Amino acid sequence: MRKTMIALLALGSSFLLSVCSQTSDLLPAGQVTAEDARADSLLAGARESMAAGKLSAAKKALEEIVEYHAIAPCAPQARMLLGEIEERRNDPRSAFKQYDKIVQRYQGSELYARALNRQLAIATDAAAGRLKGKVLWLWDVPMESSKIIEWLQTIIKNAPYADMSDTASSVLGDYLVRQRRYEEACLVYKNLVDQHPDSAYAPAAQLMMARLWASSHTRGDNNMVNLDRAQEAYEEFSLLFPNHQKNEEAKAGVREMRRLLLEQELQVGRYYLERAREYQSAVFCLEDVVRRGSVNPQAAGQAKELLAKARALLASQRAASAKN
Repeated sequence: MRKTMIALLALGSSFLLSVCSQTSDLLPAGQVTAEDARADSLLAGARESMAAGKLSAAKKALEEIVEYHAIAPCAPQARMLLGEIEERRNDPRSAFKQYDKIVQRYQGSELYARALNRQLAIATDAAAGRLKGKVLWLWDVPMESSKIIEWLQTIIKNAPYADMSDTASSVLGDYLVRQRRYEEACLVYKNLVDQHPDSAYAPAAQLMMARLWASSHTRGDNNMVNLDRAQEAYEEFSLLFPNHQKNEEAKAGVREMRRLLLEQELQVGRYYLERAREYQSAVFCLEDVVRRGSVNPQAAGQAKELLAKARALLASQRAASAKN
């Protein structure tokens, strides 16, 4: 019985070692062995093949390393080279995946930051339209926006360095603007400023956020909340970056938002007066426009004319109610 148990234990250990050697995903991230002569030989051969332009042969050797020698010291280098091969073969999707496996599994490797930088370069080129995808391996088409956004969000999540995460955030915000996804862009810019206030990208992000909210009314959205948001964003720019060269633009933006907000309030007062016939509400709005006339003199002048009419109608309405 004892011999049988020992044999079974040996068989089980052999099976587990076999499984672990063939399934790198089961290994703890960053785990490496002291040395692996076979893996080193494969890596050297892969480098020679790459230098000779034999990418398929190099890829085959590297894939053997990452699959069967995943805890070898050279495994991260093999992953890095696989990513470079995929880039040379114009397959950015596969390249990004290879680099991502370095980021996820080999945080202690010196190649960790390098892999992140390659991911950022791929995503930036894709966002700028410099990368193309394939349809049926025949036609070049622009990379789909969902993939570009996914890549940039992955980098923002994984990047441990401000000069990488904030760069990816800036690229993502600008890309969303070009896609006309303005509210999403504003959220990205806000997160950039909140998380990296000292970044070189923070002032531009804050100002772009203000401009996007401010321009909402020109896109058919007359929501006063957006103008409030724009005013707040411009004011925050002056508070956060008082010595920035764009500070005067931000101050001018605050004044313009106040002017537009008063114009909007005038229109609300006009609506209460002429359409809703809610004269008390009309008087309240129009009086406020007149009171803050220095912000928008033209709106204040119109408000004065409408206010006299609103007060007269309100007095008649109250008189009629008193008789009843």
